[in-house]
Amino acid sequence: MSSIRAKIIDLGFRALMLRKLDTPEKFVAHSRLLINLVRPPALLPTGVRIRKTTIANLPAVPPGIPSYCISTENPSATVLYLHGGAFVCGKFPTYAGLCGQLAKRLNARVYWPDYRMAPEMPFPAATDDAFNAYSALASDYPDDPLAIIGDSAGGNLTLSTLLRLRDTLAADQHEPSLRMPSCAVGLSPAADLAATTPSREANARQDCVLTPQIIQYAADLYLNGHDPSDPYASPVHGDFHGLPPLMLTVSEGETLRDDVYRVAHRARRDRVPVKILSRWDAPHAWPVLYHLLPEAKADIAEVIRFMRQHLDSATGNGRSRPPLRLARAS
Repeated sequence: MSSIRAKIIDLGFRALMLRKLDTPEKFVAHSRLLINLVRPPALLPTGVRIRKTTIANLPAVPPGIPSYCISTENPSATVLYLHGGAFVCGKFPTYAGLCGQLAKRLNARVYWPDYRMAPEMPFPAATDDAFNAYSALASDYPDDPLAIIGDSAGGNLTLSTLLRLRDTLAADQHEPSLRMPSCAVGLSPAADLAATTPSREANARQDCVLTPQIIQYAADLYLNGHDPSDPYASPVHGDFHGLPPLMLTVSEGETLRDDVYRVAHRARRDRVPVKILSRWDAPHAWPVLYHLLPEAKADIAEVIRFMRQHLDSATGNGRSRPPLRLARAS
């Protein structure tokens, strides 16, 4: 049974999100207005600091991708967080509290890149930024265990980055520091932009955040005519051989439900370990609402436990690292 707060948030999201938006332009304007107005409280745990920076300062992306770094004083791991927002919006204050928890409880530095978004910068701009950001972090922190986590559209970018990493490493044309992360997490990832999953329509009335129309607008603006079956655009169509352990979260009532289960099926088919955390009556990508939902607080503990397990077992340059310390929630 969902909490009272979850029921209140469901009603609020329905009032704010599920409006009749009869053009893609109205969808973009409405989404960006909401992301600027509605932000969860950014309550940071003690011992964590935030700074603005840039990452991926490479010739291909001068002068780098504007980013935030949320870090403990002496981090022993590096995490890349790829935000959601239907590929058209996303602001750091929405994620500050969650990223602060990841940093504190994993004793990590967490990077949140402000990647390029549609419609101004359609595919492959966001995928390029995500891949280049990860590549730069792997180079900057060669001894650190690495992890990637993303929600919704950021979950799409998380999976596409893994596929591109695997392909780049297989081609043997990469920097020596480039390597797979120890693990990856997708919070309700939007993995199929071809909209071929039954839950798009089956859960349309239950989902308080996404409708089939919203998903179609987002996909069309992001793809800008690109083939939606390209695995770098729709990771569910990819080959998952060689990917690291995955954790996926899904609400059984959301329109993206089948995206998650199809990703899990393909990953397991290709012998990739997958853990699924599911809930009934939770909003899309609910773990992002860490400070608002008791369900999110409980489930982020599971996500962190999964990440810690794999970051603990990672090695840097062939050397075993000391275990990460799991801090208490704040």
